[in-house]
Amino acid sequence: MDKQYERLGDILKKKGLVTSDQLNGALKLQKESGHPLGKILTDQSIVTEDALARALAYQKNLDVVDLSEYEVSMHAATLVDADVAKRLKVLPIDFINDELLVAVANPLDVYAIDSIKMITGHNVQTVVATESGIQEAINGYLSGPANIKETVEEAVRAQEDLAIDSQEVIDDASEPVVRLVNIILTKALKERASDVHIECQENSVNVRYRVDGVLRESVVIPRHLKSLVVSRFKIMCGMDIAERRRPQDGRMSLEIDGTSVEFRAATLPSLHGENMVLRLLPSGKTPINLESLGMSADLLSLCRKTLKHLHGAFLVTGPTGSGKTTSLYAMINEKNSPEKKIVTLEDPIESPIAGLTQLQINRKVDLDFATGLRAILRSDPDIVMVGEIRDIETAQIAIRGALTGHLVLSSIHTNDASSAMTRLVDMGLDPYLVASSIQGVVAQRLVRLLCPKCKQPVEHSEEILVEMGYVDGAPEAHFYEPKGCRKCQNTGHFGRIGLFELLIVDAEISKLCIVGASNAEIKQVAISNGMQTLQSDGLVKAAAGLISIAEVKRVVF
Repeated sequence: MDKQYERLGDILKKKGLVTSDQLNGALKLQKESGHPLGKILTDQSIVTEDALARALAYQKNLDVVDLSEYEVSMHAATLVDADVAKRLKVLPIDFINDELLVAVANPLDVYAIDSIKMITGHNVQTVVATESGIQEAINGYLSGPANIKETVEEAVRAQEDLAIDSQEVIDDASEPVVRLVNIILTKALKERASDVHIECQENSVNVRYRVDGVLRESVVIPRHLKSLVVSRFKIMCGMDIAERRRPQDGRMSLEIDGTSVEFRAATLPSLHGENMVLRLLPSGKTPINLESLGMSADLLSLCRKTLKHLHGAFLVTGPTGSGKTTSLYAMINEKNSPEKKIVTLEDPIESPIAGLTQLQINRKVDLDFATGLRAILRSDPDIVMVGEIRDIETAQIAIRGALTGHLVLSSIHTNDASSAMTRLVDMGLDPYLVASSIQGVVAQRLVRLLCPKCKQPVEHSEEILVEMGYVDGAPEAHFYEPKGCRKCQNTGHFGRIGLFELLIVDAEISKLCIVGASNAEIKQVAISNGMQTLQSDGLVKAAAGLISIAEVKRVVF
């Protein structure tokens, strides 16, 4: 039989990708739902997208293209509108002998191919790509920097003769500056940015995204648009556009491509105008749990054992941006149940959690951490979460709460777990109170994961491995380094994971704290008792191929 007409199910079965039972079950679902067989098999994780694409290409005697590596022609891609490309699941990627080369997810979709012919007026050659690869390429080429630059140019032409602070202009949804702001926010979500930085320079406005903890340049906006752009953001966030001398805070909620996103904004007056930073807080996500943080199995078990205490304090420590709030939310979700009264005190509340009483710090009415914590302890809570211990008064109240039958979860700024004990003493707490109230301290850092699509093996010399801390040269390790592809925006990294160390405050650690031992002494005893340090956790994850040696060195050393 000519392979062009061989059925998809038979091809997958012949290649050993599905069993007879799996295929029969999928065919039954296909009759009931009317969905394509390939989609059913990929949705059930029976067949991968790559395997399906290769089987479809084999069926129609076509080539397979990896769009994360293919250099797509912008001239070809922009012949089709982004919405049309997404709906048809196709993307023009090149010209071959005066014909348009089109990547398709389903080469049997004659309607989609004929539509591209009609829209572009070109004869079409097809290649097969994965559906997710096509969607990512559409987002990159048809909703990316090129569109931003075009909108900037349009905004420049349209706004040259308009008043800078015209409320009507920046409120009018048809104006290019409004579309520019919307594109900036949409692109931030698509690129997984945690923050958007709007920075006014002398002759321009620079827009940068923080992705996986590192800032990336995105677009440069001309000088005479900077007040309009900043004013538009301020209006959306409920700020006073006439006030440029004082810092302001604001919030807004938007729905972008079906995702509800909360933006927390802050302005900062500078030499050349107001700067603005917007923090993205996507809602509707699956609740954060401890398993998702990246703890090792042993450390996860110890963490859960410590959280089972009915009273005492459990602290999370690390520098700004190390994921402390995320870890606290994971611990809260671990303890959340109808039998527990849980109250949180935050500045700001980053994620509403069902079943909790969450308080927002409001200094305008004198509701700070100390005042709020006193009120919380009078409301009969079982568990209290304090966003951060910043001063001696908050620390004293939190420790008293931990000693009077409450489980207190909080964060503090120190470099490692053992430093948290000495830091509280340095703040003015009595050593015996610290020793008797603290149950455990988690120190953490966030490191960038290697992109699974493009990471490449690398050999390290024994001298480097020994220098990093691999005592025996890590003979069983498989090390990788970043390369860069379209999936990871050519950074070589995609996503982040935590490095952790957990200090359990046992009798020996308590005694050291009471007698005024130094941070180094406490740490040394904890390590001798089996504590895994941030460095050792990083080395384990590097040996497993999750992160690079360079990333461990960047964050921990």
